[in-house]
Amino acid sequence: MKIIVGYDGSNAAKEALEIAREHAVVGEAKIEVANCMAQNRKLRYEDIRKVEENLEGEVHYILNSEKIPYQTNVVISDIESGKELVQFAEQNKADEIIIGIRKRSKVGKLMFGSTAQYVILNAPCPVVSVK
Repeated sequence: MKIIVGYDGSNAAKEALEIAREHAVVGEAKIEVANCMAQNRKLRYEDIRKVEENLEGEVHYILNSEKIPYQTNVVISDIESGKELVQFAEQNKADEIIIGIRKRSKVGKLMFGSTAQYVILNAPCPVVSVK
């Protein structure tokens, strides 16, 4: 079994990773953690490296106690994070996606879209959302 976790460092994302840990223990699964970064501004190597290091450190801290097999991925793309996460799940033949969600106003969703909504509606597998 393979679980994909969409991770942005938020508290909701950390909760999603903890749920993934529980699912992985029960289902003997591997976890792929993906931080999808939109390349809508010029990214410097140092910025990307810092994201990679923070991601690895946080994921290791949450998952290592159970010795769960995992891999961290920083995905840089010119498409929206939701679309990139769905493509990542398709390419990695995910059995489940777990994402954290944040409460946003209707205007915020209208202007900026909703990553979680896109993933839930377009994912190739079941999606668990954590608030």
